[in-house]
Amino acid sequence: MFTFENKIAELAEQTTYWTAAEALSLLSIPPDSSHGDWSLPCFNLAKKLRKAPKAIAEELAAKFPAPQGFAKTEAINGYWNFYVDKATFIKIILDEIKEKGLEFGFAPAKNKTVAIDYSSPNIGKELAFHHLRSTMLGNSLARIHKANGFRVERINHLGDWGTQFGKLIVIYLKENLPTDEQTLSNLTVKELNKLYASFSTLCKKEPELEDKARDAFAKLEQGDEFYRKLWAAFREATLKELVRIYKIMGVDFDHYTGESFFEDKIPAVVEELQNKGLLVNSQERDVVTLGDDMPPCLIRKSDGSTLYATRDLAAAIYRKKEFDFDKCLYVVDNGQALHFKQVFAVLGKMGYEWSNDCEHIPFGLILHKNEEGKWEKGKTRTGTASLLRDVIEAASAKILAVINEKNPELANKEEIATKIGVGAIVFNDLKNRRLMDVKFDWDAALSFEGATGPYIQNAHVRLCSILRKSGKNIAELQFKSEELLDQSSCDLIKMLSRKAEKINIACESREPYILAQYSLELAEAAHKFLHDNRVIGSAEENSRLFLVYCTQQVLGSTLEMLGIAPIKEM
Repeated sequence: MFTFENKIAELAEQTTYWTAAEALSLLSIPPDSSHGDWSLPCFNLAKKLRKAPKAIAEELAAKFPAPQGFAKTEAINGYWNFYVDKATFIKIILDEIKEKGLEFGFAPAKNKTVAIDYSSPNIGKELAFHHLRSTMLGNSLARIHKANGFRVERINHLGDWGTQFGKLIVIYLKENLPTDEQTLSNLTVKELNKLYASFSTLCKKEPELEDKARDAFAKLEQGDEFYRKLWAAFREATLKELVRIYKIMGVDFDHYTGESFFEDKIPAVVEELQNKGLLVNSQERDVVTLGDDMPPCLIRKSDGSTLYATRDLAAAIYRKKEFDFDKCLYVVDNGQALHFKQVFAVLGKMGYEWSNDCEHIPFGLILHKNEEGKWEKGKTRTGTASLLRDVIEAASAKILAVINEKNPELANKEEIATKIGVGAIVFNDLKNRRLMDVKFDWDAALSFEGATGPYIQNAHVRLCSILRKSGKNIAELQFKSEELLDQSSCDLIKMLSRKAEKINIACESREPYILAQYSLELAEAAHKFLHDNRVIGSAEENSRLFLVYCTQQVLGSTLEMLGIAPIKEM
């Protein structure tokens, strides 16, 4: 496939100074567009050739003619700079977008599999606002990896096992709540949340309840039929609400394999640890020692019950057998860094070389302003709302108020308001680097101006509106490169051409932020193009309409990879 980068790499290889792969890794885009479209630095050749980078670049530019698709090359301050032939560039990029549509920039299939573990909330509790980060980072990374040619297995590793279920069982029975089938089938996660709160309150007066909860979970793990019935009802009630929220947010999973799924697989893991001489009894608990640099990994408690690490070991081994993954990514907050280091280290000691393919993808906190105006981890400013559903509803209501003021006749305005509200919340998160703490401010996140989700969705709406008003069949339009040679058109087309590069960088760095920033740059370039160029009614109408279409395809696809709805009206 013809790409401008590959043509530069082929020429660089002809010099014998670089391989094509080395040249591709060194290529950059000059910050000053007058210095060309791509630059190849010559500084790494200085020692080898015993010449100044400036002299090397000048010799290369003089000796080697510009490759196909380029107007010229030039040496500038130690860089070998390449200037594309604009008409050729425009034709190649827009023809490819016409051919591939939304999948322009997507990589060919790599025959590699990535398993991504994300969201993974605890059963028995509602999704809190802080669950947004794992859910939407993981959702975006899954889409980015798919666009970059990987097979993706999307996993929701539900917290549906552990002592918290002992707590729920104890408080449920202590409050003498009905246990008949009809009552249990009608349970809601709101009721379960209240039971958790009741347990915490009672524990202050009756601390022995904690021991009862541990005993109850041990009985659950041992297969007590009645406790299993209660547990199954708690799990089903939570899943109903989870699926409802995920649907609103446009989030999907291929597997809801929670911790309980690995219950029957854990004994084999413990036995393997014993057989390999890795299990050590310490203070009546079974652990795997990991040297001086790391605390021992706790495998089994004194009562025989298992822990997160045990279940994560079983899950990793199962995933490797089931999916034969090339990478297994765990999108979990930074507070769990030690846990994953321990789990991966234990897998390594067990002799699994693929443990090096397991990767923790950490992220920072969501912060809110307190009453004193300081940023802290805590509740949102929606009264008492810290639940994700409450934040979505509040955001949607605020957007609906704007729609009712500016476009009250809009069809499906409640649905569109929800999509804009969700997009605002998601973009406010993903526009930041993963490890940064994210500040959530209502007014900033929901604004239609600046670096916000509504601003980018509005740019997409504007492009769709122009296409709709033209009344033309875009598939039949013929564009002329010479009608798109003005600066803002060329700048926009150059921005469109970078989609594949941005997908690859976002994928390799595990940073959806790269595509979030790209979507902002696209929106700004589109607005600049539309400001500088009349589209409908101009002599260049067909060419400019086609560029509008290409921009809408690239921006819409980029929004999809972020998990933001590319709406067509607002």
